[in-house]
Amino acid sequence: MHTVVAIKQVPDTSEAVDVVEIDTSGKDIKKEALVPKINDWDEYALEEAVQWKQKLGGTVTAVTVGPSEWDDILRRALAMGADMAIRIDEDAAAMDCYTVAKILTALISRLPYNLIMFGAQSEDFGSGQLGCMVAEMLGIPHATLVVSLHVGEGEVRVSRELEGGGLELYTLRLPALLTIQTGINRPRYVSFASIKKAREKELKVTSLSELGLSNEALTPMVRLEKLELTPTGKKAELISGSAEESATKLAMILKDSGVI
Repeated sequence: MHTVVAIKQVPDTSEAVDVVEIDTSGKDIKKEALVPKINDWDEYALEEAVQWKQKLGGTVTAVTVGPSEWDDILRRALAMGADMAIRIDEDAAAMDCYTVAKILTALISRLPYNLIMFGAQSEDFGSGQLGCMVAEMLGIPHATLVVSLHVGEGEVRVSRELEGGGLELYTLRLPALLTIQTGINRPRYVSFASIKKAREKELKVTSLSELGLSNEALTPMVRLEKLELTPTGKKAELISGSAEESATKLAMILKDSGVI
């Protein structure tokens, strides 16, 4: 079975939420002090692809659209078990999902695949649209928010997550595209030895022109006009003292605020 996994690099804001700032363009955040990493959802998708390769054989190819700085996440993908990595040398930071989908579709359509996997969404924009768009452009069935799957003869059976904890069960004919939810597996630890060994695997770089595309032909459907941080809310007030004292203070606060 041949699986293609789309991944992307994102800034790690988990330890620096309070210091995130908008850059001078007004359309992105300042990333100089933030550590880059593979998108969380994509890592689960990659792990799932590698696990099924180990069960059924075949290959796993990791693909991305980004500058040379993104080679590190491709090396990580190779260290996790991908057989090949391909980077389309184009900065996708200012592109909308439609444009990136067209680029990935042009690449993936040239590759052998039975399954295509995307993370359910990205940590930076979180739109959850990219995988669906690629599936539609390729003309293949897709399922989103997949929390479990089983690959059979010419088909894949999946469970997808619904709001409220419900599940939908589907059977899709292959080839198909799935967007993977976190928690479907436990991504493996990437050791220094596996990273070193990954340097022996192929990392290919291609361009828009090699894919038969041009910047002029990639007209975005959505344009980002402005990025804003969420307004800071009111700070919490800690109430100390005995139960009786705390209850009295709480009652006074609620009364003064007009709640009671």
